[in-house]
Amino acid sequence: MNPKRQTIHFDKKLIDKDALKVLKVLHKARFEAYLVGGCIRDLLLRQKPKDFDIATNASPEQIHKLFKRSRLIGRRFPLVHIMFSARKYIEVATFRASHSQINKGGAARDNHYGTLKEDVFRRDFTVNALYYDTKKSQVIDFVDGFSAINESKICMIGNPINRFEEDPVRMIRAIRFEVKLEAKLDPKISSAISQQSHLLGSIPPARLYDECVKLFHNEKSYRVFERLLETGLLKYLFQQTNNSKFIKKALNNTSERLKTSKSVTPAFLFSVFLWDSQNKHFNKLQKRNKSRFEAMNQASEEVINRQVKQVLMPKWLSARVRDIWLMQHQLEKCSVKKVNDLVANPRFRMAYDFLVLRSQSINPELRDRAEFWTQIQK
Repeated sequence: MNPKRQTIHFDKKLIDKDALKVLKVLHKARFEAYLVGGCIRDLLLRQKPKDFDIATNASPEQIHKLFKRSRLIGRRFPLVHIMFSARKYIEVATFRASHSQINKGGAARDNHYGTLKEDVFRRDFTVNALYYDTKKSQVIDFVDGFSAINESKICMIGNPINRFEEDPVRMIRAIRFEVKLEAKLDPKISSAISQQSHLLGSIPPARLYDECVKLFHNEKSYRVFERLLETGLLKYLFQQTNNSKFIKKALNNTSERLKTSKSVTPAFLFSVFLWDSQNKHFNKLQKRNKSRFEAMNQASEEVINRQVKQVLMPKWLSARVRDIWLMQHQLEKCSVKKVNDLVANPRFRMAYDFLVLRSQSINPELRDRAEFWTQIQK
C-alpha cells in the first residue's frame, strides 16, 4: 500500500525552530526523519502545535550519539529527549515494527524497530498518523488521516476492540481528541468503548495521572467530563465523583484560565472532584462525636486513599488538596484575628478560589464570605 503524498507549505513561524534543527542533524547523518502526529494534525487545522515529535529510522543509541544534550527515556521502547532548556525538549522515536513479534512468554514484544510504513500501523488514530517530510514539504498519509481531519472524524487504525485490548488508555485518548477537535467518534470506537471500558481498571494509577491532567487541563474540560460520564469511563478514573454545578463551574473556570494564559494546577482539579465525597465522609464522622479537625483529617485520608487506587495523586498534590479542604472552614468563619495569617498562607489563593466557586454554584449562602475575602485582598 503506497502512501498519499500531498505538498503543503506550512507557515514556518508555526513550526518549532528546535524541531527543525533536530531534523537537519538527522538528515545530515543520512537518516530518514519526519515530524509526526499531533503537530501535523494541528498545523493542518491552522493551530499552533504545543509539541513537536519526530520519528526516524535511527536507533535510540544513534540519536543519542548525535546530540550531546540528549537522554534516553524508557526501557521497553526507548525514546530520546533532546534538551533545549530545563523544560524544553524535542522527543525523537525510532520507527517501530509491527507487533506480531511474540516473545517466549507469549507477550507482544514492543522493542522491535521497523520502517516508516510499519510505524504508521503502530499508531492509534488516523488523525495522529500523518508524517511531514520537511525536505520535500510533503504530508505522507498511509491511513486516510487527511480525510479524517477534513471530515472531523476520529477513526482507529485497525480494529478498536483489539487496539483497546493492547492499550485501554486509548479509550480516554479517543474522548480527548473527539472533544478537542469537535469531531465525531467512529461508531466502531463508541461500541468498543461501551464493551471494554472496564479494561481501564487494569492500568497502573501512576500512568493515569498524566492522562487525567491532559484530559482536564484544556479549553473544553467540562465537555470532556460530560463525555466520560456518557461513555461510562469516568467511574474508572474518579469513582467517587458525580456531576454537579460545582464541577461544571470549576472546569469552565479552568478552561477560561487557560484561554487567558493563567496558571492551573491539578491539585485544584482533584480537590473539586473529591469535595462531595470528602464532605459525606466528614458528616458521617462528625455524627460519631469526633472533633471537627479529627473528622476532617480522617475523611480526607479515606477519600484520598480510595482515589489513589484508581489515579495516582503524588504526595505534593494530596497535601495541597488537604490544605484546600481544611482552609474552607477557616475561610467560612472569617475570624478577624486570623485574617493576616490566612492571607499569608501559600495555599490561600487556591482555597479562596475554591470558596468563590462554591459560593457561585452549590453554596450561594457563602457569597458574603467570598466577598469578604475578595475585599480583604483589595
